[in-house]
Amino acid sequence: MELLSPAGNLETAVAAFHYGADAVYVGLKQFSARADAENFTLEELEVLLGLAHDDREHPRKVYVAVNTLLRQEELPQVLPLLLHLRDLGVDALIVQDLGTAYLVRKYLPEVSLHASTQMAVHNVEGMEACRELGFDRVIAAREVTEMEIQEMAAVPNIELEVFAHGALCYAYSGLCLLSSVLHGHSGNRGDCSYVCRNCWRVENDEGKPLSEGCHLMSMKDLALGEAVKALETMGVASVKLEGRKKTPLYVAAVTNYYRHLLDGDFQPGEKRQCEQDIKIIFSRPWTRFCYSTEHPSGVTDIQETGPRGFPAGVVREVVAQEDGDWLRFQIMGQTLEKHDGLQVELAEWERPYGFPVDEIRVFPQGGAETWESVFVAEDGATVQVPLPEGHPPIPEGVPVFCTSSQAVKRRYSWPSVRPALVRTRHPVFFSLQVSPEALQVTAQPSIGVRELADVVTSMPLEERLQPSETRTAQALEEDARKAFAKLGDTPFQLADLRVSNPDGLFVPVSLLNELRRRSAQEVGRILEKECREEQSRILSREEEWRPASAGGEARPGWILKVDRPFALNLFTERDLESVCEVVLDVGRMEDSSLQEGVEFLARRVGRERLRLALPVLQRNDGRHKWAKALRPLFVQGYRKWQVANLGALPCLAKVSVTPGNTSISADWPLYVNNTAAARFLLEEMGLQRVTLAPDEEEENLLELAGRLGAAAEIPIFQDTPLAISAVCANASLKGRCPGQETCDFTELTLENRVGERLLAVNDHCHSVFLREKPMDRSALLPKLLARGARFLRADFCWRDWSPRAIRETWEGLQG
Repeated sequence: MELLSPAGNLETAVAAFHYGADAVYVGLKQFSARADAENFTLEELEVLLGLAHDDREHPRKVYVAVNTLLRQEELPQVLPLLLHLRDLGVDALIVQDLGTAYLVRKYLPEVSLHASTQMAVHNVEGMEACRELGFDRVIAAREVTEMEIQEMAAVPNIELEVFAHGALCYAYSGLCLLSSVLHGHSGNRGDCSYVCRNCWRVENDEGKPLSEGCHLMSMKDLALGEAVKALETMGVASVKLEGRKKTPLYVAAVTNYYRHLLDGDFQPGEKRQCEQDIKIIFSRPWTRFCYSTEHPSGVTDIQETGPRGFPAGVVREVVAQEDGDWLRFQIMGQTLEKHDGLQVELAEWERPYGFPVDEIRVFPQGGAETWESVFVAEDGATVQVPLPEGHPPIPEGVPVFCTSSQAVKRRYSWPSVRPALVRTRHPVFFSLQVSPEALQVTAQPSIGVRELADVVTSMPLEERLQPSETRTAQALEEDARKAFAKLGDTPFQLADLRVSNPDGLFVPVSLLNELRRRSAQEVGRILEKECREEQSRILSREEEWRPASAGGEARPGWILKVDRPFALNLFTERDLESVCEVVLDVGRMEDSSLQEGVEFLARRVGRERLRLALPVLQRNDGRHKWAKALRPLFVQGYRKWQVANLGALPCLAKVSVTPGNTSISADWPLYVNNTAAARFLLEEMGLQRVTLAPDEEEENLLELAGRLGAAAEIPIFQDTPLAISAVCANASLKGRCPGQETCDFTELTLENRVGERLLAVNDHCHSVFLREKPMDRSALLPKLLARGARFLRADFCWRDWSPRAIRETWEGLQG
């Protein structure tokens, strides 16, 4: 099983390899979901690839994350990058955007694709769908359980990658719009503002305060620890460590820890020491999250946020002296060294209070007043360390944590890299022809898996070459080989050189160097020209594409989406005249009432108008037996369906629902932010329509409305689920789950310190977060219609919408 480590820069990658990583995953300066990491330039990536691939004893792999959602204007920017990555020979691309996946699959089939965890693949059906779409590996949602991992790993002909350690998102990755909607910074575009780490005031559905301030959504860190051995037994291909924003020291320590766990070669005491090192360097409290159960409790750290460190003692007192205040405590479980870092947790502070250890006074008699100043204090010693001027009040009994340790830093080291010596280069085969009047070299470059046409460079000579009287033919050939090996800062390296010099002519080294320079320059020019031409051909094809149904309906129509059959009870026939389709989300209904509810709504709005929507999450939790529930509906003639996750398509196929015999549309979680993503869903997967994202910016929304026309649905009014979490907000607040039978959680209201308000809804132990007021884009209707929009969506889901409120809102949208 592969151990996969993060690398935010070249030094971190070197540290990861040094401590046993089989592969690293990295991001570039553009199109990375960790845009605030340092990330790699293409030149640095060339060095990393050379370092990884040139180790013949233990070749390592490099996966590049191009995993942001792309706007239409960015397609011309991402394409040359993809072509460059192909030519560099990266081991795989990690992608979320279906447009990126489409471009790679169609035009760069030799490049391996990994489905990002932001695609929220969480079941066997999702694995099967990704395999059919050309992915070689799926990075599972962090929320999958041990049983689900085992089932997913058993799917043939596609690999499974599972997170084992690191920071956790509160929501399913890819399904969180909190940052995008509240702050205009999209996590799906690498710009998350970490709303989930905010402090919130919480009220119940009656307005009663439950907390005046807590970090309700602040997750602990994932740490599967020894469970990784079980993953290997299940057939998991790769175990992944999170942390592209972490330091080289952190990555070295966590990679070292999991390398030893996988190899089973920890010596006595080493495992505990490694765990302590990691916690000191950077760590929140640890959890196994959903590994053992789908809806875990105790996985949030609602009283504190940020790294916790390792327990170092308990405050005895703050001692006021002439030279300032000193913190006295007894060291527990470690040594303390000058220039280490400490922090204490204070109830009135949102974050722990940290400070450096500038001096250490040891009290040999514990409580006595005689002391000595030391550089290192041993475990068990009573010490005083100076507090910074202006420190907050620190009460007795408060835990002290170590957050930086000089001893830990000395335990980990890694070699430096000389970039010029390890940079990956394209091999070139040269064939040199020597004649008295001219030199000619034929270059045969090999770029990735491609072999380009021969590049011939001729150099006429001003003076005829003469036979050598002192040097043998072998020596003359060796001179040429040395000259052509000096390819310097070019992206090429000498693969082989054949010399044809039948007359044994002497060629000055200066001429050989000039010929090499000209040849390398010409090969580079031809390569750039071919890339530009290839890019132009692809962009031309994609720019010209329009969906077959773009013209579609002569006049705009409305689509209403509801999650309860009685939602439209107060609609009259006249109200329904402008409604071309009603979508019923069957995910919030029980299987036992599903058929009856569908038939009720079909009688109300007409079967030909009704579309049935599967939820974005289809967990193997026993609540729904989808095959049993859906098959009767297909048999009864329901031929319109909607999917919101790739795994829904194989699920439907198991009850004979396919794009070939029914109309299937895509909801917005199958993000369409560019026409390449739309083309993937419409042409490659055979869907009828796509839905544009509710957080799409106006300019891109209008552009796509014009290009896609009747092939796109545009959300106008919606209670957008800003976050869907497997963590129960009520259980986090109470510290425990009371059980479904006695659970009183229906809704919670949250407000942060800048006045942003959210509504948390209980959806069968999932927490769904909505904005205080629904999204309303009705002001954009004139612009959208002018651009050619044909299907407009109004959704009445998640919130406790009454039929009266729905009709009144609908009338307002019509007016």
